[in-house]
Amino acid sequence: MFSKLKEITKFKKKDKNLIDLSFITNELEDGLFNILEKSFSERKSDEFNSRFESGNIDEIVKYYTKKNMILAASSSIVPGPMGILGSVPELLLNLGNQMKMIYDLGCANGKENFLCKDLLLDIPIAAFGGNTNLHLLQNSKTDLIDSPEDVLREKVTTLGKSLVEKTLKKSIVQFVPIAGPILMGTWAKMTTLKISNGSIMFFREEDQYVEHVKKQETEEIKTKLLTEKIKGLANLIEVNEEINEDQIELIGTIIENSGLNEKEKQYYLEESLKVGSNFKLNNELLIDYEEDESLILEMVIMAKRSGQIDKFEKEYIYKTGEALNIKKSFIDELF
Repeated sequence: MFSKLKEITKFKKKDKNLIDLSFITNELEDGLFNILEKSFSERKSDEFNSRFESGNIDEIVKYYTKKNMILAASSSIVPGPMGILGSVPELLLNLGNQMKMIYDLGCANGKENFLCKDLLLDIPIAAFGGNTNLHLLQNSKTDLIDSPEDVLREKVTTLGKSLVEKTLKKSIVQFVPIAGPILMGTWAKMTTLKISNGSIMFFREEDQYVEHVKKQETEEIKTKLLTEKIKGLANLIEVNEEINEDQIELIGTIIENSGLNEKEKQYYLEESLKVGSNFKLNNELLIDYEEDESLILEMVIMAKRSGQIDKFEKEYIYKTGEALNIKKSFIDELF
């Protein structure tokens, strides 16, 4: 069995079958400005938004979260890397809904005249860990006006790059043929809730807006984070004391394309091929650099790789989630 598994894990390095992230970034930048214009004008011209009040805030968030999840679930995205390449229209629609949500939340807080196009970009940028001036704008005594088009387009570029860097670039969706719909559905919920939290904090006068700045990742940190993910996935593969070929094939591809040196690759592959490694994870590092939910998502994808998730895999994922302070309900929905 060991020799057979060694044979199936002889992988080539990255090739054109993996996601072309620059393509996605460019496509997003091209479409985002139009989505911004459309979303803003659509909400501004809707007389109903003037009737929103603070009691509607939870309703607004639930409406857009559900809408984006349904959009992701019912879209025509085909599984695998090439499917994600074709998912740009769905990504844009999700972002458009999130911009409309920001507008509605502003109205619910009595800030309709305060709204401008910049806020529909700055709040998502901040949610993804980018730098903005939202903390300075929160207590502005005058209504905001739109920045010139060239400034708005620069922000659009920032948002597109942030989205790819923070959500798609480090996901194992680049290597697994079943992850497209799972990633899209989870991405829709996670990002919509993140953006809603930032919006609510910004628009409520009683709240002091705190800029969310994600820690900058050096190349050394990126390598450490990827190593922690490999450890977590290796633990998951071994937890039921059975080695599944499909799971080994997936983790072998991840390891081969990881950027680790050859000695490290060989070590982690060999550890993945045997029962009992039980790596200890650096939970603090994963939380600090916001890779905690991402790890749990990827564990669920890995567990599904064997055909069905058994009780040992579920227990390990729940245990890891608890150590990372992740709500059980979040994991329940992934399953």
